[in-house]
Amino acid sequence: MKLNGFLTFISAALAGLIAFGIFIANSGDTYRVLVTIGAALSMFVTLGGMIAVSSPNGGTMNIRVVSGLFFVALLITHIVFSFVSISLPPYVIITGLLLMVYLLICYGVMRALK
Repeated sequence: MKLNGFLTFISAALAGLIAFGIFIANSGDTYRVLVTIGAALSMFVTLGGMIAVSSPNGGTMNIRVVSGLFFVALLITHIVFSFVSISLPPYVIITGLLLMVYLLICYGVMRALK
């Protein structure tokens, strides 16, 4: 797997813009910064997989599709979490589980290509 540097920068910029939108839309002040940082991290990881990753062995489309699905799922959860007052444990557990499942699937795809 290779990462394109410019496209990685673009995905980081897009993730930052999405996280800023989540920050502005967040209704509760209790975990506003945490939800913003979580949104930036999860959007960067999934956008990076969707935009910047390529593989000479094939399988690039598989990773892009999985990244796109998890990007949409994480975006929806962050939008819901920004409009609903939440406590810390459900946010961390749901976001962490989604990210870990995403990374596990991507790891499985990469291992299958070797």
